[in-house]
Amino acid sequence: MAVVKERESPRTVHKISRPPILKIYSFQCALVLFVSVMLIPLDKIMAYSLFIGGMISVVPNAYFARQVFLYTGAAFAREVSRSFYRGETGKFVTTLVLFAATFIFVQPLHVFVVFLAYLFVMLLNAVILARYAVLGKKN
Repeated sequence: MAVVKERESPRTVHKISRPPILKIYSFQCALVLFVSVMLIPLDKIMAYSLFIGGMISVVPNAYFARQVFLYTGAAFAREVSRSFYRGETGKFVTTLVLFAATFIFVQPLHVFVVFLAYLFVMLLNAVILARYAVLGKKN
């Protein structure tokens, strides 16, 4: 029986790189704040409606991203799965609570602007993460 010699090359470990979460969500907050401040001279209600809608998008997504990237690697498969579900549940509940609180406690409000800002920031989030994924593959 021949003995198979082990390969001399080192084993490689594949990890999913963590996106720069703080940079991504800080940029989104800054952009929402900037556009809101620029709208104040035109319409104050529209300005704070835009700010609220943008923050309703940013806050739950930042929580989700933080939860998802707490653990990495196959050794933590169970923890990764749990943190993913915890993050998704928290994101969903937080979004519902923020929308409900906005509609109950904030009057007057441009509802269309709230939803438009929410959708815009959601799309911005997807574009930033897609761009990060493409740039990450090049490196």
